[in-house]
Amino acid sequence: MPPSHGPIRIAYLLQMADTSTENGISKKILGQLIAWNAAGHSCQWFQLNPADRIWPPLAGLPHHAPRRGNPAQRILQSRQLCRDLAAWQPDLIYFRYAYHAPGLPALFRQFPTVAEINSDDRREYALTLSPAKQLYHHFTRSRVLRPISGFVTVTHELTRVLECFSPARITIGNSIPLVSFIPLPEKPASAEPRLLFIGTAGSPWHGLERLSELSVLFPTWRFDVVGLTAPCWERQNSGTSIAPNLHLHGPLPAKDYAALLPQMDVAVGSLAHFKNGMQEACPLKVREYLAHGLPVIGACADTDIPADADYYLRLPNNSAPLAPHRDAIAAFVGHWRTRRVPRSAIAHLDTSVKEAARLAFLERTLATWRSARNCPRPAP
Repeated sequence: MPPSHGPIRIAYLLQMADTSTENGISKKILGQLIAWNAAGHSCQWFQLNPADRIWPPLAGLPHHAPRRGNPAQRILQSRQLCRDLAAWQPDLIYFRYAYHAPGLPALFRQFPTVAEINSDDRREYALTLSPAKQLYHHFTRSRVLRPISGFVTVTHELTRVLECFSPARITIGNSIPLVSFIPLPEKPASAEPRLLFIGTAGSPWHGLERLSELSVLFPTWRFDVVGLTAPCWERQNSGTSIAPNLHLHGPLPAKDYAALLPQMDVAVGSLAHFKNGMQEACPLKVREYLAHGLPVIGACADTDIPADADYYLRLPNNSAPLAPHRDAIAAFVGHWRTRRVPRSAIAHLDTSVKEAARLAFLERTLATWRSARNCPRPAP
Protein backbone atom coordinates (compact mmCIF):
# COMPACT_ATOMS: atom_id res chain seq x y z
CA MET A 1 0.00 0.00 0.00
CA PRO A 2 2.15 2.94 -1.12
CA PRO A 3 1.26 6.30 0.44
CA SER A 4 -1.04 8.28 -1.82
CA HIS A 5 -0.09 11.73 -0.53
CA GLY A 6 3.31 11.18 1.03
CA PRO A 7 4.22 9.77 4.45
CA ILE A 8 2.46 10.81 7.66
CA ARG A 9 3.84 10.85 11.18
CA ILE A 10 1.22 8.97 13.19
CA ALA A 11 1.19 8.81 17.00
CA TYR A 12 -0.95 5.85 18.09
CA LEU A 13 -2.31 6.67 21.56
CA LEU A 14 -3.68 3.68 23.46
CA GLN A 15 -6.09 3.36 26.35
CA MET A 16 -7.23 0.18 28.11
CA ALA A 17 -5.09 -2.01 25.87
CA ASP A 18 -3.29 -4.94 27.45
CA THR A 19 -0.01 -4.67 25.55
CA SER A 20 1.76 -7.01 27.97
CA THR A 21 0.42 -10.22 26.44
CA GLU A 22 -0.73 -11.74 23.18
CA ASN A 23 -4.45 -11.10 22.93
CA GLY A 24 -6.97 -9.94 20.35
CA ILE A 25 -6.42 -6.23 20.99
CA SER A 26 -2.62 -6.38 21.04
CA LYS A 27 -2.65 -8.41 17.81
CA LYS A 28 -4.99 -5.87 16.20
CA ILE A 29 -2.74 -2.95 17.18
CA LEU A 30 0.33 -4.79 15.88
CA GLY A 31 -1.40 -5.49 12.55
CA GLN A 32 -2.39 -1.85 12.15
CA LEU A 33 1.10 -0.53 12.89
CA ILE A 34 2.76 -3.03 10.55
CA ALA A 35 0.36 -2.06 7.75
CA TRP A 36 0.92 1.67 8.30
CA ASN A 37 4.70 1.24 8.32
CA ALA A 38 4.49 -0.88 5.16
CA ALA A 39 2.56 1.99 3.53
CA GLY A 40 5.54 4.27 4.17
CA HIS A 41 4.30 6.13 7.23
CA SER A 42 6.27 6.80 10.42
CA CYS A 43 4.50 5.45 13.49
CA GLN A 44 5.06 5.30 17.23
CA TRP A 45 2.66 4.06 19.89
CA PHE A 46 2.15 5.75 23.26
CA GLN A 47 0.57 4.42 26.43
CA LEU A 48 0.74 4.52 30.21
CA ASN A 49 1.66 0.87 30.45
CA PRO A 50 -0.32 -1.09 33.08
CA ALA A 51 2.34 -3.83 33.32
CA ASP A 52 6.10 -4.11 33.62
CA ARG A 53 6.49 -6.02 30.38
CA ILE A 54 5.42 -5.49 26.78
CA TRP A 55 4.44 -8.26 24.37
CA PRO A 56 7.68 -8.74 22.35
CA PRO A 57 6.21 -8.06 18.87
CA LEU A 58 4.86 -4.69 20.07
CA ALA A 59 8.02 -3.98 22.04
CA GLY A 60 9.93 -4.29 18.78
CA LEU A 61 8.09 -1.30 17.28
CA PRO A 62 8.83 2.35 18.19
CA HIS A 63 6.96 3.17 21.37
CA HIS A 64 6.86 5.32 24.49
CA ALA A 65 5.16 3.38 27.27
CA PRO A 66 6.20 4.43 30.78
CA ARG A 67 4.91 2.29 33.63
CA ARG A 68 1.58 3.46 34.94
CA GLY A 69 1.68 4.26 38.63
CA ASN A 70 -1.01 4.40 41.28
CA PRO A 71 -4.21 6.44 40.79
CA ALA A 72 -2.79 9.41 42.67
CA GLN A 73 0.18 9.60 40.28
CA ARG A 74 -1.86 9.15 37.12
CA ILE A 75 -2.91 12.79 36.69
CA LEU A 76 0.70 13.90 36.47
CA GLN A 77 1.65 10.88 34.37
CA SER A 78 -1.14 11.50 31.88
CA ARG A 79 -0.11 15.12 31.40
CA GLN A 80 3.53 14.08 30.97
CA LEU A 81 2.59 11.45 28.40
CA CYS A 82 0.71 14.14 26.44
CA ARG A 83 3.77 16.40 26.58
CA ASP A 84 6.02 13.55 25.42
CA LEU A 85 3.67 12.77 22.53
CA ALA A 86 3.52 16.43 21.51
CA ALA A 87 7.31 16.63 21.60
CA TRP A 88 7.41 13.84 18.99
CA GLN A 89 5.53 16.26 16.69
CA PRO A 90 3.15 13.92 14.90
CA ASP A 91 1.14 14.99 11.87
CA LEU A 92 -1.86 13.15 13.31
CA ILE A 93 -2.87 11.23 16.43
CA TYR A 94 -4.77 7.95 16.18
CA PHE A 95 -6.52 7.48 19.52
CA ARG A 96 -7.89 4.16 20.74
CA TYR A 97 -10.59 5.77 22.85
CA ALA A 98 -11.74 4.59 26.26
CA TYR A 99 -12.09 7.57 28.65
CA HIS A 100 -11.05 11.13 29.49
CA ALA A 101 -7.58 11.65 30.95
CA PRO A 102 -5.85 14.90 31.96
CA GLY A 103 -4.09 16.61 29.09
CA LEU A 104 -6.03 14.94 26.29
CA PRO A 105 -8.47 17.75 25.31
CA ALA A 106 -5.64 20.26 24.87
CA LEU A 107 -3.55 17.70 22.98
CA PHE A 108 -6.42 16.99 20.57
CA ARG A 109 -6.85 20.69 19.89
CA GLN A 110 -3.14 20.96 19.11
CA PHE A 111 -2.98 18.02 16.69
CA PRO A 112 -5.63 16.52 14.39
CA THR A 113 -6.91 13.39 16.06
CA VAL A 114 -8.88 10.42 14.81
CA ALA A 115 -10.51 8.31 17.52
CA GLU A 116 -11.20 4.61 17.08
CA ILE A 117 -14.46 3.61 18.78
CA ASN A 118 -14.83 -0.08 19.62
CA SER A 119 -17.92 -0.10 21.82
CA ASP A 120 -20.74 2.00 23.19
CA ASP A 121 -18.80 3.10 26.25
CA ARG A 122 -21.82 4.46 28.11
CA ARG A 123 -23.58 1.10 28.08
CA GLU A 124 -20.49 -1.06 28.52
CA TYR A 125 -19.09 0.90 31.45
CA ALA A 126 -22.40 0.55 33.27
CA LEU A 127 -21.54 -3.17 33.41
CA THR A 128 -17.85 -2.96 34.21
CA LEU A 129 -17.07 0.24 36.18
CA SER A 130 -17.75 1.26 39.77
CA PRO A 131 -20.44 3.92 40.35
CA ALA A 132 -17.75 6.54 41.06
CA LYS A 133 -15.93 5.81 37.80
CA GLN A 134 -19.21 5.83 35.88
CA LEU A 135 -19.99 9.29 37.30
CA TYR A 136 -16.56 10.60 36.33
CA HIS A 137 -16.97 9.20 32.82
CA HIS A 138 -20.43 10.77 32.48
CA PHE A 139 -19.17 14.27 33.24
CA THR A 140 -15.87 14.11 31.30
CA ARG A 141 -16.81 12.10 28.20
CA SER A 142 -17.72 15.04 25.98
CA ARG A 143 -14.58 16.96 26.98
CA VAL A 144 -12.37 14.38 25.31
CA LEU A 145 -14.65 13.62 22.35
CA ARG A 146 -15.53 17.15 21.20
CA PRO A 147 -12.00 18.13 20.05
CA ILE A 148 -11.73 14.93 17.95
CA SER A 149 -11.33 15.63 14.22
CA GLY A 150 -12.75 12.33 12.98
CA PHE A 151 -14.04 8.97 14.15
CA VAL A 152 -13.42 5.42 12.95
CA THR A 153 -16.06 3.09 14.38
CA VAL A 154 -16.08 -0.67 14.07
CA THR A 155 -19.85 -0.85 13.43
CA HIS A 156 -22.50 1.23 11.69
CA GLU A 157 -24.46 1.24 14.93
CA LEU A 158 -21.61 3.03 16.74
CA THR A 159 -21.30 5.55 13.92
CA ARG A 160 -24.88 6.63 14.60
CA VAL A 161 -24.15 6.95 18.34
CA LEU A 162 -21.55 9.65 17.56
CA GLU A 163 -23.76 11.87 15.40
CA CYS A 164 -23.52 14.75 17.89
CA PHE A 165 -19.73 14.95 17.49
CA SER A 166 -17.46 15.43 14.45
CA PRO A 167 -19.22 14.88 11.11
CA ALA A 168 -16.09 13.12 9.83
CA ARG A 169 -16.97 9.50 10.51
CA ILE A 170 -16.33 6.17 8.83
CA THR A 171 -17.18 2.58 9.69
CA ILE A 172 -14.34 0.08 9.30
CA GLY A 173 -14.90 -3.32 10.87
CA ASN A 174 -12.10 -5.26 12.48
CA SER A 175 -9.73 -7.06 10.15
CA ILE A 176 -7.40 -10.04 10.18
CA PRO A 177 -4.04 -10.53 8.41
CA LEU A 178 -5.13 -13.56 6.39
CA VAL A 179 -1.59 -14.22 5.18
CA SER A 180 -0.68 -15.13 8.78
CA PHE A 181 -3.22 -17.96 8.91
CA ILE A 182 -3.17 -21.29 7.10
CA PRO A 183 -6.73 -22.55 6.54
CA LEU A 184 -7.42 -25.79 8.36
CA PRO A 185 -7.71 -28.94 6.25
CA GLU A 186 -11.08 -30.58 5.97
CA LYS A 187 -11.59 -33.15 8.70
CA PRO A 188 -13.38 -36.46 8.89
CA ALA A 189 -16.57 -36.41 10.92
CA SER A 190 -15.80 -37.30 14.52
CA ALA A 191 -18.02 -39.28 16.83
CA GLU A 192 -19.04 -36.03 18.51
CA PRO A 193 -19.15 -32.52 17.03
CA ARG A 194 -16.57 -30.23 18.62
CA LEU A 195 -17.14 -26.50 19.07
CA LEU A 196 -14.54 -23.89 20.04
CA PHE A 197 -15.11 -20.78 22.14
CA ILE A 198 -12.38 -18.22 22.89
CA GLY A 199 -13.14 -15.71 25.63
CA THR A 200 -11.74 -13.62 28.45
CA ALA A 201 -12.70 -13.00 32.05
CA GLY A 202 -14.75 -9.93 32.89
CA SER A 203 -16.69 -9.66 29.62
CA PRO A 204 -20.41 -10.21 30.33
CA TRP A 205 -21.30 -9.82 26.64
CA HIS A 206 -19.44 -13.06 25.85
CA GLY A 207 -22.53 -14.82 27.18
CA LEU A 208 -21.06 -17.74 29.09
CA GLU A 209 -24.51 -18.63 30.36
CA ARG A 210 -25.64 -19.00 26.73
CA LEU A 211 -22.70 -21.29 26.00
CA SER A 212 -23.64 -23.29 29.08
CA GLU A 213 -27.18 -23.51 27.73
CA LEU A 214 -25.85 -24.87 24.43
CA SER A 215 -23.85 -27.52 26.27
CA VAL A 216 -27.04 -28.69 27.97
CA LEU A 217 -29.06 -28.67 24.72
CA PHE A 218 -26.39 -30.79 23.04
CA PRO A 219 -24.99 -33.09 25.74
CA THR A 220 -23.17 -35.31 23.20
CA TRP A 221 -21.22 -32.40 21.71
CA ARG A 222 -17.87 -31.29 23.10
CA PHE A 223 -17.29 -27.57 23.80
CA ASP A 224 -13.64 -26.48 24.13
CA VAL A 225 -13.28 -23.14 25.94
CA VAL A 226 -10.00 -21.22 25.69
CA GLY A 227 -9.27 -18.23 27.91
CA LEU A 228 -11.20 -19.12 31.07
CA THR A 229 -10.43 -21.17 34.15
CA ALA A 230 -13.05 -23.01 36.18
CA PRO A 231 -13.15 -20.32 38.94
CA CYS A 232 -13.56 -17.57 36.31
CA TRP A 233 -16.34 -19.52 34.63
CA GLU A 234 -18.24 -20.07 37.87
CA ARG A 235 -17.76 -16.45 38.96
CA GLN A 236 -19.07 -15.06 35.65
CA ASN A 237 -21.76 -17.68 35.28
CA SER A 238 -23.48 -17.06 38.62
CA GLY A 239 -21.98 -20.13 40.24
CA THR A 240 -23.50 -22.49 37.66
CA SER A 241 -21.77 -25.86 37.61
CA ILE A 242 -19.66 -26.75 34.60
CA ALA A 243 -21.32 -29.35 32.36
CA PRO A 244 -19.30 -32.51 31.68
CA ASN A 245 -19.02 -31.66 27.97
CA LEU A 246 -17.49 -28.23 28.67
CA HIS A 247 -13.69 -28.45 28.65
CA LEU A 248 -11.91 -25.35 30.01
CA HIS A 249 -8.33 -24.87 28.82
CA GLY A 250 -7.61 -21.57 30.59
CA PRO A 251 -5.73 -18.65 28.99
CA LEU A 252 -3.51 -19.85 26.13
CA PRO A 253 -1.48 -18.03 23.47
CA ALA A 254 -2.36 -18.83 19.88
CA LYS A 255 0.60 -21.16 19.43
CA ASP A 256 -0.68 -23.31 22.30
CA TYR A 257 -4.31 -23.58 21.29
CA ALA A 258 -3.35 -24.15 17.64
CA ALA A 259 -3.25 -27.91 18.33
CA LEU A 260 -6.96 -27.83 19.15
CA LEU A 261 -8.07 -26.15 15.94
CA PRO A 262 -7.86 -29.06 13.44
CA GLN A 263 -10.20 -31.02 15.71
CA MET A 264 -12.91 -28.35 15.65
CA ASP A 265 -16.04 -28.38 13.49
CA VAL A 266 -17.56 -24.99 14.40
CA ALA A 267 -16.61 -21.95 16.52
CA VAL A 268 -18.81 -19.81 18.77
CA GLY A 269 -18.70 -16.02 18.96
CA SER A 270 -20.03 -13.71 21.68
CA LEU A 271 -23.63 -14.58 22.52
CA ALA A 272 -24.83 -11.74 24.77
CA HIS A 273 -24.08 -8.37 23.19
CA PHE A 274 -27.58 -7.33 24.27
CA LYS A 275 -26.01 -6.80 27.72
CA ASN A 276 -23.94 -3.87 26.50
CA GLY A 277 -26.67 -2.58 24.20
CA MET A 278 -25.12 -3.70 20.90
CA GLN A 279 -27.09 -5.26 18.06
CA GLU A 280 -24.11 -5.13 15.71
CA ALA A 281 -20.51 -6.14 16.35
CA CYS A 282 -17.37 -7.36 14.59
CA PRO A 283 -15.49 -9.44 17.19
CA LEU A 284 -11.80 -10.04 16.62
CA LYS A 285 -12.19 -13.70 17.57
CA VAL A 286 -14.81 -14.23 14.84
CA ARG A 287 -12.27 -13.00 12.26
CA GLU A 288 -9.69 -15.38 13.68
CA TYR A 289 -12.14 -18.30 13.51
CA LEU A 290 -12.94 -17.50 9.89
CA ALA A 291 -9.27 -17.05 8.98
CA HIS A 292 -8.77 -20.65 10.10
CA GLY A 293 -11.79 -21.73 8.03
CA LEU A 294 -14.13 -22.36 10.95
CA PRO A 295 -17.81 -21.43 10.50
CA VAL A 296 -19.31 -19.41 13.35
CA ILE A 297 -22.38 -19.38 15.57
CA GLY A 298 -23.03 -15.82 16.79
CA ALA A 299 -25.87 -13.76 18.18
CA CYS A 300 -25.78 -10.35 16.54
CA ALA A 301 -25.34 -8.76 13.15
CA ASP A 302 -21.70 -8.66 12.06
CA THR A 303 -20.57 -5.50 10.29
CA ASP A 304 -18.71 -7.41 7.58
CA ILE A 305 -20.69 -10.64 7.20
CA PRO A 306 -23.53 -10.59 4.64
CA ALA A 307 -26.94 -11.53 6.01
CA ASP A 308 -27.12 -14.50 3.63
CA ALA A 309 -23.64 -15.88 4.42
CA ASP A 310 -23.98 -19.61 4.96
CA TYR A 311 -20.92 -19.75 7.24
CA TYR A 312 -22.49 -17.61 9.99
CA LEU A 313 -25.50 -18.74 12.01
CA ARG A 314 -27.08 -15.76 13.72
CA LEU A 315 -29.04 -16.57 16.88
CA PRO A 316 -31.31 -14.01 18.58
CA ASN A 317 -29.39 -11.38 20.53
CA ASN A 318 -31.44 -11.64 23.72
CA SER A 319 -31.84 -13.76 26.84
CA ALA A 320 -34.72 -15.91 25.55
CA PRO A 321 -34.18 -19.70 25.72
CA LEU A 322 -32.22 -21.24 22.85
CA ALA A 323 -34.29 -24.43 22.79
CA PRO A 324 -36.54 -23.23 19.90
CA HIS A 325 -33.40 -22.88 17.76
CA ARG A 326 -32.06 -26.33 18.53
CA ASP A 327 -32.90 -27.76 15.09
CA ALA A 328 -31.33 -24.80 13.25
CA ILE A 329 -28.14 -25.12 15.32
CA ALA A 330 -27.97 -28.88 14.76
CA ALA A 331 -28.50 -28.43 11.01
CA PHE A 332 -25.76 -25.76 10.82
CA VAL A 333 -23.24 -27.90 12.65
CA GLY A 334 -24.25 -30.95 10.64
CA HIS A 335 -23.76 -29.08 7.36
CA TRP A 336 -20.29 -27.78 8.27
CA ARG A 337 -18.84 -30.93 9.78
CA THR A 338 -15.91 -31.91 7.53
CA ARG A 339 -16.14 -28.55 5.68
CA ARG A 340 -14.17 -25.31 5.98
CA VAL A 341 -15.07 -21.74 5.05
CA PRO A 342 -13.39 -20.92 1.71
CA ARG A 343 -10.81 -18.13 1.86
CA SER A 344 -12.49 -16.39 -1.09
CA ALA A 345 -15.62 -15.82 1.05
CA ILE A 346 -13.71 -13.76 3.62
CA ALA A 347 -11.08 -11.95 1.50
CA HIS A 348 -12.75 -8.62 2.34
CA LEU A 349 -11.74 -9.08 5.99
CA ASP A 350 -8.03 -8.88 5.22
CA THR A 351 -5.93 -6.25 6.98
CA SER A 352 -4.63 -4.91 3.67
CA VAL A 353 -8.17 -4.02 2.58
CA LYS A 354 -9.20 -2.48 5.90
CA GLU A 355 -6.01 -0.52 6.53
CA ALA A 356 -6.01 0.97 3.03
CA ALA A 357 -9.47 2.40 3.81
CA ARG A 358 -8.34 3.58 7.26
CA LEU A 359 -5.23 5.35 5.94
CA ALA A 360 -7.25 7.06 3.22
CA PHE A 361 -9.58 8.41 5.92
CA LEU A 362 -6.63 9.59 8.03
CA GLU A 363 -5.20 11.44 5.02
CA ARG A 364 -8.55 13.11 4.29
CA THR A 365 -8.96 14.12 7.92
CA LEU A 366 -5.44 15.57 8.05
CA ALA A 367 -5.98 17.48 4.79
CA THR A 368 -9.26 18.93 6.08
CA TRP A 369 -7.64 19.98 9.37
CA ARG A 370 -4.75 21.68 7.59
CA SER A 371 -7.04 23.41 5.13
CA ALA A 372 -9.24 24.77 7.93
CA ARG A 373 -6.17 26.23 9.63
CA ASN A 374 -4.50 27.31 6.41
CA CYS A 375 -1.52 25.08 7.21
CA PRO A 376 0.63 24.17 4.19
CA ARG A 377 1.65 20.55 3.86
CA PRO A 378 5.27 20.09 5.02
CA ALA A 379 7.77 19.41 2.24
CA PRO A 380 8.82 15.73 2.11
